[in-house]
Amino acid sequence: MTYTLDTDIQDYFVFLGDSPVDGHVSFTVSWTPTGPERTLKPGSSDPTSPFAFAGSFRDAAPTATFSGSNVNGFSFTGSATSDGNIFSEIGHERNGVFLG
Repeated sequence: MTYTLDTDIQDYFVFLGDSPVDGHVSFTVSWTPTGPERTLKPGSSDPTSPFAFAGSFRDAAPTATFSGSNVNGFSFTGSATSDGNIFSEIGHERNGVFLG
């Protein structure tokens, strides 16, 4: 699963400054599934019950890349990954509260 944000911004050189220049930033985050799938079965057939929750999930290893630039020539790039101590998971869920 990958999510990308690619957008134009106003770049200020001083926090809450008054001379912005045009800029652009891009962020991409990916989650790679790891480990076995865990399945949660609903404990109620009543769609308004909080126990009607069902879903399947896997732990995930997130990675991110980011970059930015402005019209004055300033630019940056970077990347990040999880060190394994941060909780991340991906999956599908069905929450009975939203079925009514």
